Amino acid sequence: DIEKIEKIKNVTQVVRSQYVDGYAELGRDTIVNRNGTELICRISSLDVEKAKAFLDGEKDPTYLNRLDLKEGRLPEKAGECVVDEKSAEFYDDIEIGKTMNISRGESDSEISLKTTKFVIVGIVTSPRYISLDRGQTKLGTGKLDSYIYVMPSAFSSDDVNELLVKMRYSDAIDSFSDEYSERSNKIAEEIKKTSEEAIGSKLVELKKEYTQKIDDKKSEISEYNKSSAEELKAKEASIKEFKEYVDNEDSILKDLKKSNESSINSASATLKSLEKQLDTLTASYNADVKSRDSQSSEIKGYSELKKLYDDLEKKHNSAETELNTLEGTYQQKKTELSAKNKEISGHESRISDYETRISTLTSDIAELDSKIKRLEREQSSQSEKVTAQNSVVSYIKTEIKKQQDIIDDSNSTNSERLEAMRERTRLNNSLSTAQNELNSRNNELNDIKSELSAARAEKTKEENEKAQLSSSLSSERTALSAAKSQKDVLQTEYNNAEANYNSAKKAYDADSATLSKYMTSMNELTRGQTSLTQLIEKVEREEQEIAGLNISVTQAQIRYTLASRNSSIKVEKAEYDLKVAKSRYNVVDGEYTELKNDIDSKKETLNSELKSLQTTLKNISDLRWTATPRNELAGFDSFGVSLENIKSMSTVFPIVFFLTAMIACFVIMVKNVEEERKEIGVFKSFGYSDISIIFKFMIYAVLAWAIGVFVGTVMGTCVLPFVICSIYNMTYSVPNVGTVFLANYVFFGIGLSFAMIIVATFFAVMRELKYDPATLMRPKNITYNRRNLLEKIPALWNKMSYGMVVVARTVSRSRGRVMIGTVGIACCTALILSSLGLINSTAAVSGAQYADDGIFKYDIMYVMRTPQQQDASILKKIRNDQRTENATLYSNRNAIATADKDRADKKRPVNVIAMENSDEFSQYINLRTTHGNLDFGKGNAVITDKMAKDLGIGVGDNIRLTLPDGDTRTARVSGIVKNYTNHYVYMTSETYKAVFGEEPQYRYIIVDAKSYVEDKDIRNLASDFLKEDIVTGASTASEMASSVDVSIDRIFAVVMLFVLSACLLALIVMYTNSNVNLSERTREIANIKVIGLSDHEVLIYVIRENIISTIYGALIGLVAGIFLHKVLIGFISVDNIVYGSSIAWWSYLVTLIVITLISAISALPIKIKVDRINMAETLKEIE
Repeated sequence: DIEKIEKIKNVTQVVRSQYVDGYAELGRDTIVNRNGTELICRISSLDVEKAKAFLDGEKDPTYLNRLDLKEGRLPEKAGECVVDEKSAEFYDDIEIGKTMNISRGESDSEISLKTTKFVIVGIVTSPRYISLDRGQTKLGTGKLDSYIYVMPSAFSSDDVNELLVKMRYSDAIDSFSDEYSERSNKIAEEIKKTSEEAIGSKLVELKKEYTQKIDDKKSEISEYNKSSAEELKAKEASIKEFKEYVDNEDSILKDLKKSNESSINSASATLKSLEKQLDTLTASYNADVKSRDSQSSEIKGYSELKKLYDDLEKKHNSAETELNTLEGTYQQKKTELSAKNKEISGHESRISDYETRISTLTSDIAELDSKIKRLEREQSSQSEKVTAQNSVVSYIKTEIKKQQDIIDDSNSTNSERLEAMRERTRLNNSLSTAQNELNSRNNELNDIKSELSAARAEKTKEENEKAQLSSSLSSERTALSAAKSQKDVLQTEYNNAEANYNSAKKAYDADSATLSKYMTSMNELTRGQTSLTQLIEKVEREEQEIAGLNISVTQAQIRYTLASRNSSIKVEKAEYDLKVAKSRYNVVDGEYTELKNDIDSKKETLNSELKSLQTTLKNISDLRWTATPRNELAGFDSFGVSLENIKSMSTVFPIVFFLTAMIACFVIMVKNVEEERKEIGVFKSFGYSDISIIFKFMIYAVLAWAIGVFVGTVMGTCVLPFVICSIYNMTYSVPNVGTVFLANYVFFGIGLSFAMIIVATFFAVMRELKYDPATLMRPKNITYNRRNLLEKIPALWNKMSYGMVVVARTVSRSRGRVMIGTVGIACCTALILSSLGLINSTAAVSGAQYADDGIFKYDIMYVMRTPQQQDASILKKIRNDQRTENATLYSNRNAIATADKDRADKKRPVNVIAMENSDEFSQYINLRTTHGNLDFGKGNAVITDKMAKDLGIGVGDNIRLTLPDGDTRTARVSGIVKNYTNHYVYMTSETYKAVFGEEPQYRYIIVDAKSYVEDKDIRNLASDFLKEDIVTGASTASEMASSVDVSIDRIFAVVMLFVLSACLLALIVMYTNSNVNLSERTREIANIKVIGLSDHEVLIYVIRENIISTIYGALIGLVAGIFLHKVLIGFISVDNIVYGSSIAWWSYLVTLIVITLISAISALPIKIKVDRINMAETLKEIE
């Protein structure tokens, strides 16, 4: 057989192997796995010589399934083993030096172990089992928990049940690539075909052997049926005889009970009649005695009641007198209080009038003050104008005199005299005009003085009137206060008088009621004296009648007791005889039942053995080898998905991180140059060239860049890969990943960062070199003339506080710094939100597919050894189990799906699911349509949405299904449904037969457990039916969900690493921005500290700009994070998993909280720096 496999094309090596499955025990204790059930491990043979050579460094290409020895040594004899590393981590009892016992349970494997005790000598990992999902087994719950390796000599025979096949070029092909899948699947199909030829020669012998066994078993059943029938017939005759005996005794007992019943009933009726008369008479007697005693006690208390009545009457009369006095006082105080209230109302009315008039006068006086001030200003202005006009008149007169002197001067020429005469004429005209203007202004000044004098007089008059009213108001208020004090006294006296009156009235009324009751009682006692005498005579008569009835009742009781006793003796004897008869009958009946059960059990066992032999004979022709490609082994698929996810995330996150880091570096380098303005000015004043100054800053930038590049390269190529691999090693057992230097990525990052830092530094230095040394050595001027948008909204701007106005103007003039801070924070916020969104999206997959409200609603899937029919006994057993709600047959066939011929460039592996009818789909699978409808008519199929999108198939199109043998079939798509893991094509058995030309092979049974059944009971249900020979495996929904979670659980840890990195980057960006803000405004901060603002107010003043940047950045980042999350989901999407597209509300909340905390933390060092600013030194720095 092995030679036939070796001859298959592209097969280079075939290695023999043996294994058995068993329960692991340490000493007498069974090891319990994490699900609370027995630990099931696989014991496999190990080629120790090749393993040792491999560990010594020898590269033997013929050594497959190479173990990695983590601790200890390899086994050297049959009683030693090496164990799984993960099991040694999870279970403290599994360690080197312990002895592990292997229990086979009910295994029917022909391969067995020579010994079941193995000493643990080493701990290993195997490339066969890379995840915690170790595969399936026939034992327990059907899930393999661990594995161990032993010497081949530990097995009882050399028979093998496993072959390891190596295909050509497998070392050069990615194990998770489509090419590897195609090659390995092709070889697997060839192996299956080879198995048909290999086992064909053995089928004839097996059929002959099992046919003889079936004939022998039928003969045994026939003989047993005959002998058992005779035994049952004899036992049934004995039962019939004892049944007649029991019936006879029962008849005797019934006749005896009937004859005794009449005599007992007669005596009982007489006794009950006499007892009833006695009870009636006794009740009447007791009532009369009680009434007699009560009336006697009441009559005896008459004299005492009369005395109490007289005393109370005297007290009542005295209280009436006191009540009249208190009522008079109460009315008097009430009248006085009413008068005082009227007096207070008068005072309050006058006070209100005075206050109104004073308010009016105050308003008038204020207006007069305003008018006086205005007139005084006008008077002053007009006086200045008059003075100025006087100056003008005087000047003109002086000029006229000068012109007259020229005219009178004999030395003047005629032309001079003529010009002087003309000028004198012009000046005389000007003087006349100026004199008129002066008179006009003097008149205006006099009018203003008159009006001002009148206003002052009016003000004085109103002030006097206000003073008089104020005096009257004060008097009224004094009177009001006195009246209120008197009112308070009167109110207190009134309240006391009212309370005393009410209290006395209440006591008086109570005494009146008591007197009335006493009077009524005394009248009733007088009437009761007569009835008491009559009642005493009645009681004496009733005593005599009761004595006579007691004698009659006693005699009747004696007669009834004698009749009952005689009857009871006879009945007890008859009942005893009946009990003996029944006991003997039950013994015989029990013997019959036991015999029948034994016979039925024996028959069932024999029939079961016969059916098992018949089933085995029937299924012999279906025996095949199972060929599983390596990439389809348990855990490999989930590991491949995990690698794809990490690869996808590595293409998006670094871009955003790099962008944010470059922004921070740009700000730092530019700010470093700006802080050295004075030094640049000094260098320029000393005569240094611009090139020398630029070179000095370039050296610093290059050194900082080199250190950052070195640290970043080490972190990116060594530390982070190691951390991520360590995270995945918690779930997967894979070789340690060595350091890989990706030159293209590293040098691209180095080049881009170098260009950005150098360019930023160069332009920053060049910008400063434009100024002269004197300007550079002085502090940089702050631009204050920029108007911001808020100033154009007066309604908002005028209501802002001083601090907010200053911040708004600071933000307006520092737009570049605010923009850079906003962009940095937005990038970090987007990173955090999208990372948390990834957790939301990946965590929802397994629940959406396997939860109670998910796609698959069934709880268990059983794998059958051979195809089953609707009347299969195993299906009936599962349905009849009390934990099962329902169960049905299920067909699952693998195929490769493509679109029509014109669009067949994309392929997807699919599972073709078939059930008996469309109703069963809705019961076990939640088919939620996204397009079309659930039309399961003949030839129609329903497909899942991810596959439809990838292949470009829509409703009404045809889907091509290519089988492993290359045969292609076509079905029409009538609907597209939602799905989250793998790809499915759903169709009814009718459509399946029309598409594939054969009936579905129902090799699976899916089970829907009852709603109250818990997960533990579901696992027990799965393991219970694994004991059936026809069942080869079972999986619960929780296990299937766990297998999906394994592939995405590690994403959480990796994403959290990105979240922490984003938080650190956000902290750096915020701190850098705050530090730049502080250094640029040191003198401004010193100024406001001098003004008198507290340290807390100064800190708030400084960090408000950061708060604004944080708010803007957080809002923009949340929006950007939503789009980045969608991009990431698109990148990490794999062929067979659909991730959720929504972000949970708590992710938004956590993101905002984290950004807020980072903002608060970045403000702490700023507070320290603000507190350390020396006001005097800072303000004198400009000198």
